[in-house]
Amino acid sequence: MLDSGFYMVPSAQCGFASSPVIHGNMIVIQADVQKDSFVAALDIKTGKELWRTPRNDVPTFGSPAVVPYTAGGADAWQAVVNGWKHIAGYDLQTGKELWSLKGGGDIPVPTPVFRDGLVAITNAHGKGRPIYAIRSDAAGDITDSKTAIAWTEPRGGNDMQTPLLDNGLGYFCFGSGVLSVYKMATGERQYQQRLGGGTSGFTSSPVAAGGHLYITNEEGHSYVLALGPEYKLLAEDEIGETVMATPAIADGVLYMRGGKHLFAIGAKQ
Repeated sequence: MLDSGFYMVPSAQCGFASSPVIHGNMIVIQADVQKDSFVAALDIKTGKELWRTPRNDVPTFGSPAVVPYTAGGADAWQAVVNGWKHIAGYDLQTGKELWSLKGGGDIPVPTPVFRDGLVAITNAHGKGRPIYAIRSDAAGDITDSKTAIAWTEPRGGNDMQTPLLDNGLGYFCFGSGVLSVYKMATGERQYQQRLGGGTSGFTSSPVAAGGHLYITNEEGHSYVLALGPEYKLLAEDEIGETVMATPAIADGVLYMRGGKHLFAIGAKQ
């Protein structure tokens, strides 16, 4: 049994939240639990375990991400996982740990994201609230590395939302609705803006399409912003239901799961 209870109060059972990730012929899973945490890869057709690597971490709630490993050749990949005691990247074929980093927030939720040679990892719970921009060729213990970590922002991290990377910019939204936008190459903050009056929390992650950024709070109120280095609010919309899940976009349609309904939002045909 995988016991994912809160590490400080084991009887507080929030549920196992990490999602599996499919890449090629394998499924990658992250199981940070009370005892014997691990990351593993399974054969997608048979379920056979291809490899399993122990992790030194308490229960967390993040999902793994498969990103290029640029130090390993043209077709090398790594599974990157968030964590509190053990942020790390693992060789996708063997499970060998490639690099590791001690995190900041003690209940990590956001999924790592990758673009332009950088892996963005963030978490925010307890005393820590970091953003890390990690180079995709990192190796070894990079906790104090000035080269493997391109930049870090000690107090800029997200609690629940996975950040979004687009066209050289990173969009990070606090649970309070404060949106911060950074230039990913340097860590220079472009702007910071609170969305709404701060009366509702933000749990779902931002999504983007057609030059627009969509961020929805827990009351189902969506903010539509222009992508780019300047704050431009284009529209606000309301669906009238609780929204905790991240929307999905496919073929010009925005799919949003509310507390009672699934909404499909797009241009009229």
